[in-house]
Amino acid sequence: MSALQIAAIVFTGLLTLALPLGLMLWYRRKGGRWSAFWVGAGTFIVSALVLEQILHALVLGGPLGGAIQGNIWLYGLYGGLAAGFFEETGRFIAFRFLLKKHTAPATALAYGAGHGGAEAVLVVGVAMLNNLLVLLLAGSGAVTDPAVLSAAETVAAVPAWMFLWTALERVLAVALHVSNSVLVFAAARQPGKGWLYFAAVLLHAGADFLAVTLNAKAGIAAAEAATAAVAVLAACLAGIVYQNLKKTQKTS
Repeated sequence: MSALQIAAIVFTGLLTLALPLGLMLWYRRKGGRWSAFWVGAGTFIVSALVLEQILHALVLGGPLGGAIQGNIWLYGLYGGLAAGFFEETGRFIAFRFLLKKHTAPATALAYGAGHGGAEAVLVVGVAMLNNLLVLLLAGSGAVTDPAVLSAAETVAAVPAWMFLWTALERVLAVALHVSNSVLVFAAARQPGKGWLYFAAVLLHAGADFLAVTLNAKAGIAAAEAATAAVAVLAACLAGIVYQNLKKTQKTS
């Protein structure tokens, strides 16, 4: 292992905490509430880590599982649509029922920081902590467990810049979560804006589909570039919707 690898792992792990918390402190000044942040985090856990995983167990463990996993395009499409449906539906339900008394548009921002933050910490932060512990244990020479040593060799073989790509991917993912939260907030609260829920599902599914397929076919740089493009598109749409939400709030 190298000092650069350790630094990249620590940076990426700390980013998963600092980014959502920093955003939330900023959104707090705009009227966002910590309650919305924690509802976002909890909704991610239920929708993505519980309900979506049940679907994957049923579908991928069933007769169609082999065909789906054997075709990267089909696998990317299935995974993207599943993630988009469960997470955006979770957002919609949270805004419609759990946060129905929170009328400020900043509620969407706070929720998005919580939702994206929970994903960042649980999916990436925990992995970075595990990587760091494995490297430190193996490097200390006090551990002789073959499993730990094998895991350390695997992590040590990953270049430092790969961990930094993971950090960038998390920034883009959180940006997409915040943007989609604005879209779904409007869909749940404003008459005639239901189409924004479907737009959020497609943006989410599209980002995941491109990340999976391009990473396999064209490399991580192409995958991140495509994800960035989707995130920018979502942010532009969300910016327009957010300004409309603020105008509506002032006139109501």
